[in-house]
This record gives sequence, C-alpha cells and structure tokens, in this order.
Amino acid sequence: MGDSHVEKLPFERFSFTLVEDKRPRAALRLSVGEQGMYELHVEKGSASNPISQFTRQVPSEVAQRLKDSLQDIGVFAWEESYGDSFAPGQRRWSVTTVFKEGVFSVASRGGSDTPAGFDQMLEELYRLDFPRPNGPKAPSVQADAHLFDGMDAGFAQMADLMKDGGLGGADLSEMLSVLEQARSDPYALQVRMRDEFKRLPPDEQEKLLDALASAGGASRAWWERFLRG
Repeated sequence: MGDSHVEKLPFERFSFTLVEDKRPRAALRLSVGEQGMYELHVEKGSASNPISQFTRQVPSEVAQRLKDSLQDIGVFAWEESYGDSFAPGQRRWSVTTVFKEGVFSVASRGGSDTPAGFDQMLEELYRLDFPRPNGPKAPSVQADAHLFDGMDAGFAQMADLMKDGGLGGADLSEMLSVLEQARSDPYALQVRMRDEFKRLPPDEQEKLLDALASAGGASRAWWERFLRG
C-alpha cells in the first residue's frame, strides 16, 4: 500500500488494553490491512495464551467513525500517564493511536485514575465487540431462528429509508422475503443475506448496517460479522 493511500486513512493503528481486578486482560487492535480495509483483532486473556479471540476485516469507514468519536471525546488530548486513586480494586490500561508510523502518535496509560471521557471511549469500543465486564456473550452467527424474533421492526425502518431514497427498493424487498422464507434456517438466511449485501455499493452497505443495529437485537459489529464474514 503506497504512502499516498495511507495518508488518506484516519490512522494506521489503534490499540487498547485493559486489565481489571479479578478479570482477565482484554485487548483490541485496529490496524491498516489490505486495499483500504482494516484488521480488527480482539482477544481476552494473556497475550501468550488468550482464552478467546477473533480477527476480522472492517472497512475504513469503521476506523474513521472511531477516530471521529475519540476526537470528540478528547482521547487524543489525554495526559501520557495517570496514577491510582483510593477507589477499591485495581485497573491498568493503555491506549495508543498511531496516525503515521514514526511521524505522529499519541498514547496514554494509567491505573485506577482515569481521564474524563474514559467510559465514553469504552462504549465506543464495545460497539466493536470489545468484551464488556461480565457481559453476555455475543450471539453465534449460526444461531437458532429465535435470534431474528422481533427484528422485523428493523426491516420496517429500512423500508422507510427506502421510501426516502436511502436504500435500493429491490435489495430491501428481497431481504424482507428472505427473512420470511428462512426463519426456520438461520444459516441459509445468512448465506442469502451475504450475497445480497455484497451487491450493494459501500455507502448503502453502511446505511444498511446502521439500520439493522438501530433495530436492536444485535450490535452493529455483530451484523458486520454476519454479513461480511
């Protein structure tokens, strides 16, 4: 990948690591991959022997959205280090953003003292499936049919988008038909929805993911795994 293309990307690498009292280490890394895509890697447990992890590709729009959110929160203006307060429990964390390797990067680390906006940053990372403390496991991609119960409201919202010119009518109508026909076979639904999803232009893919996530039932990151693989 040439330097001219890298310069157009929001950053080259973002990483966050969190270790809390009586909880395993959790880490997230988002770094430039191939053809303008990013590689998202999330793991839980020690670096040498993680107990759970996944790696997937995400479009540069995901990285741009994260960068914009972190900038609004003020993450890039945090101090380099923070200490410990008298709060119970222990916490160690570090966050690093490399905008251009060897040229410009910002990093912060600390203990139980955290800067303003720390919890807001965590919420942004949870959207990328960073593990929540004692949170429920993400639903399996090949889940049972009940996963899709109640999601018709989300497709209704997409129908409204379609009427406003936000999504292609043929694509959305086909997805609605697939939902009804494959409710008893989620894996078949996944295969057909992925095929339909790949036919959409990149901007309409992003709108569709936003619409699905806004319906509830599954996070945007889960829908990205479901539709992009």
